[in-house]
Amino acid sequence: MNRLQKFVERGAFGEGPGRAAYVLDPTNLPEPSCGFEWRVVADFLPGDAILAEPRLKEVFEAALKRGWAVVAR
Repeated sequence: MNRLQKFVERGAFGEGPGRAAYVLDPTNLPEPSCGFEWRVVADFLPGDAILAEPRLKEVFEAALKRGWAVVAR
């Protein structure tokens, strides 16, 4: 898939939130924190997210340059 996707870290029993990752290719996700796994946010829309939170612009730019960006909660 050739679009920016959002993943969040969740524990085996749904606990979280952990970090959030923005990636172009899920195979480039960094290792999740101990006890967590990456789960895709299926309804993520980058345009809506950046309008709601303008500070994400820098995060999205980093993800587009590097292929991924991680944000701590």
